[in-house]
Amino acid sequence: MTEVTDSVIDLDFTRRLPPAAALPPQLQSLQSAGEIGATAPGTVGYHVTITQRESQQRRPGSQRTVLIIDDEESVRMVLEQHLREDGYATRSAGNRPQILQALQTPPLPDLILLDVEMHDADGFDLLDKFHQSKVIGNIPVVMLTARCNRKDIMKGLTLGAAGYITKPAKLTAISAALRALLGS
Repeated sequence: MTEVTDSVIDLDFTRRLPPAAALPPQLQSLQSAGEIGATAPGTVGYHVTITQRESQQRRPGSQRTVLIIDDEESVRMVLEQHLREDGYATRSAGNRPQILQALQTPPLPDLILLDVEMHDADGFDLLDKFHQSKVIGNIPVVMLTARCNRKDIMKGLTLGAAGYITKPAKLTAISAALRALLGS
């Protein structure tokens, strides 16, 4: 197993569930299996931000570009607006052909926000392919997904994700992860 050393960890537990005894039986079994709030059983609506890499130095006068890969258009639109307000240039893609086009259009992104569950692609497979590429293999990838159990988090980090953020996530947490990776 790959050792993961975290330079940024941000846990935000936004709402507590009732005690386990009050949960429906199907939720109790999921909770005991570690599928609900794996790092904090009994919570819902939390996010975890883990950033592994050191921030890159910003080129003077340059604007960082973030590629948002998510099949939900509403998610892409909200993220694009927020990241533009934070001073980033953005591009987005919702399916395989759009991803390929976005990665072939200069300039290459400085960072990729990648969903795991998409209609025509698996984010973990894409992450693995990105890291095998000589052209885009060094671009940091932050997983932004609803998949929040330990197995998935470790899979993403082991495959080389620079960070892992679970949905629903606060926009401020996403901004903090990008600043940690790309510098201010």
